[in-house]
Amino acid sequence: MSMNKYIFLWLCLCFSQILSAQFLNVNGSLVIDNASSEGARIVVLRNNIELEKREIGKRGRFDLKFGLGADYRLFFEKDGYVTKIVNINTDVPDEIIQSNPDFPPVKLIVTLLPQVEGIDLSIFDQAIANLNYNYELDDFTFDKEYSAKMKDRIAKTEQEIRRVLAQKGSEALAREQLFAQLTGKGEHSFTQHHWQEAIEHWTKALQIKPDKKELEEKIAIAQKEYEREEAEKSVAAQNARTYRMLIASGDSLLAVKNYDASKEKFIMAKALPLADEYPSQKITEIDAILDRLAKEKQAEADLQARIVKYKQIIAEADREFHQKNYDTAESKYQEALSLNYEKQYPENQLKTITAIRKEESDKQKQEAILIARYNKLISSADNSFNNKAYEEAVGLYTQALSVKPAESYPKERIAQAEEALKLLRQQQQEEAARKQQEELQKAQLMAQYKQIIAEADAAFKTENYAIARTRYTEADQLQTGESYPKNKIKEIDNIFNSGKYKQRLTEFNHNKKLAEQALSEKNYAGAKVYYEKAASILPIDKEEIQKKITEVNKLIEAERLALQNKEYQNQIDKANQAYKEKSYAIAKFYYQKALEIKKDDRYAKEKLGEVEKLINERTEKTVEL
Repeated sequence: MSMNKYIFLWLCLCFSQILSAQFLNVNGSLVIDNASSEGARIVVLRNNIELEKREIGKRGRFDLKFGLGADYRLFFEKDGYVTKIVNINTDVPDEIIQSNPDFPPVKLIVTLLPQVEGIDLSIFDQAIANLNYNYELDDFTFDKEYSAKMKDRIAKTEQEIRRVLAQKGSEALAREQLFAQLTGKGEHSFTQHHWQEAIEHWTKALQIKPDKKELEEKIAIAQKEYEREEAEKSVAAQNARTYRMLIASGDSLLAVKNYDASKEKFIMAKALPLADEYPSQKITEIDAILDRLAKEKQAEADLQARIVKYKQIIAEADREFHQKNYDTAESKYQEALSLNYEKQYPENQLKTITAIRKEESDKQKQEAILIARYNKLISSADNSFNNKAYEEAVGLYTQALSVKPAESYPKERIAQAEEALKLLRQQQQEEAARKQQEELQKAQLMAQYKQIIAEADAAFKTENYAIARTRYTEADQLQTGESYPKNKIKEIDNIFNSGKYKQRLTEFNHNKKLAEQALSEKNYAGAKVYYEKAASILPIDKEEIQKKITEVNKLIEAERLALQNKEYQNQIDKANQAYKEKSYAIAKFYYQKALEIKKDDRYAKEKLGEVEKLINERTEKTVEL
């Protein structure tokens, strides 16, 4: 696997763990039989893709964290020793993660034995243990059935390894271990291109087991690689000397600003087969210096030309300014600004021109505004005067006079308006007194009318039609001009002259009877429907029917509470049974369901607290493999 892919997979795992903040911790020790754990390692696969390769130190300790929802495969290995595999599945139901996502760590003590020729080690090609989540225990446990199946075969194989090692004796064991260590170190040095170290380790291993022809072949390959590398170094040394001379010469010439000669030396150095960017950097640096010098020379010439032209244009602009030819002067000052030489003077002159123009324009605008305001006020005042709005007209004429105090017209019109206003107010007072008397009489009549109509409407609503008709007749005789009493009298006469009222009364009595029957049969919902329907047909016995509806509502609520208590008790019974069977995760689920029905139930809250405490008391598990 490439390094980039490895980093990508590792970042994906870390990112998913950060998002969920849920993982399983596995720690413990790796024990190497009769040897140090240094050089051992753990290889971790996630969903059959290599995720991590971790080296184990002398103390043999390890600490791993696994995100939930994946299959992991752990390889415990060391050169010359039997590898052991452990499978871990971290799938956990969503409801468990939501209610209790923290799990106690799992501790593993893994022992590796030396590889011994002649013994069947195929049992170790598969996992020696499977760890996964157990729903009833709400915790990670090892598959007991699988462990029992593997236990005897693993024990028998390890016993055979120890028997053969005992027969060979401690000296033979030491030779085997030393051979394994030397071959492993040789492989490591070879992969790092440390050819002499690889030859040294393999030569020592060959002295222990001279019959290992593959070691002789590896030594020969390492020797050829070493000789090839030395030959390449000789050629590279010669190129390096030439390179250093050219670089030193180029730096010296650059220091004395002999740019062309210096660039030539760096070009020669760049042509040598050395992986160095220095010559290219210096060539780029020299090219930049030469380009900058050329630009500076051209810039100086351009500046002098702009200065001459600038002074000429400023002189022309000043001449036009003093002659008050502001448009021409403004154009010249702007032309001077475009030369990007000295900006402050032309900018100040342009501001002065703008100020002069604004002052002249403001003066003209102010005079025009005063005239327009005066004319507008006079027009509005005349209009108000003609419409007999004399008080408003006086105010507008006064405002016009404040704009142009010398005008006589506003003064004359103010005097006329005040005289007309005095006469108008006298007429208005007389008219107001007459209307007030009429309104008082009308208000008294309407108050009497409304009282009688209210009584008539109340009787009509309760279907007391005879009383209602009498009151409507009284209201009509007051001669208020209202058509409402006549319309209601006609409506009542129509009711009396048709069989519709009798039909509605029959329907009312029928629904009331059905409601009483449903109530006697404890069909409270039906009783409520019939009472409400009867009330909607006729407002007879309104208070009695409303009292019945209130009584039915109480019975319906009592029935609902009884059903709620039954469902609550059902959840509590399931939770208590799970608690008794020590299935605490299931118990927690049903206690929470009970609390959804009765949010403040004390018993369910207390039992839920006990279950959560028991779940949180799960302890670390230690397993020897």
